[in-house]
Amino acid sequence: MGFFKARHLLIPAVALVLSACNFNFGGSKPKVPTGQVVATVGGHEITVRQLNAELSGAAPAAPAAQKEQKRAALNFMIERTVLADEARKQGIDKDPDFIMLSQRTMDALLAQQLQAKVAATVPAITLDEATRFENANPNIFAERKIFEVDQIRMNQPSDRTILAKLQPLKTLDEVVNLLTESKIPFQRGTTALDAVGQNPKLIDAIVALPPQEVFVFPAGNQIMINQVKNVRTEPFTGDPANKYAMNVLRLERTQTAVQRQMAAILAKAKNTIVVSKDYAPPKAAPAPAAAATAKTGG
Repeated sequence: MGFFKARHLLIPAVALVLSACNFNFGGSKPKVPTGQVVATVGGHEITVRQLNAELSGAAPAAPAAQKEQKRAALNFMIERTVLADEARKQGIDKDPDFIMLSQRTMDALLAQQLQAKVAATVPAITLDEATRFENANPNIFAERKIFEVDQIRMNQPSDRTILAKLQPLKTLDEVVNLLTESKIPFQRGTTALDAVGQNPKLIDAIVALPPQEVFVFPAGNQIMINQVKNVRTEPFTGDPANKYAMNVLRLERTQTAVQRQMAAILAKAKNTIVVSKDYAPPKAAPAPAAAATAKTGG
């Protein structure tokens, strides 16, 4: 329920209530929906497929709560359909700002679907490929590392010089002193960093660090400053490891394929793009040799 409440377009004075999913806007009472139609709103039908698409962005619900989750989603769709019809009656769909927003949304969806189409053509990962990946990354699989770390969390600082000041520091206590003096809020605590779920290059880099070395990595809008206190090994093998490896490789292969295809499409369209002088990228500075030649008149 919370997922759909958060997505309401408005805070309605009176919420619409489902009553056999039928709404009568005048005339004879509509028939009760059957088959693939779950509700009718005026002259519109809402189908099972549309309802499932609406639910695709929701967090999975427990089996006992799934029916209520579907009701909430359907109620949201009905409210949205009624309000959209009213907007059309008022001519909002002809408003230039709406047309511009519609075009932007449509373009974004088309680009997203183009990427999804490319992703769907990526060949499946084989078990042999997964096994080779596991053998190449023992710190995640056969010798899976779980690090106990002393960690400082802070938001990305607006003053970028802070990051430069962090680089030479060797201990977390030194980091604490710098952040305190700079009046930058932070949290400190211990946590476990499991190699499973992390970038293999990051894990290899952590393993290669000298003892007690401080290391930093970004996480969204935050920065994590860490010092390993202890390491234990818990092998990650068998079918779960194979599935995990295949999933990692599939994601990597898909991202590579999509990026390559999008880059090729953009490169092909480059000659058709003309940008106003006011928004054109700055011209590249001349190479030193070329500049010297121009200076001497050679």
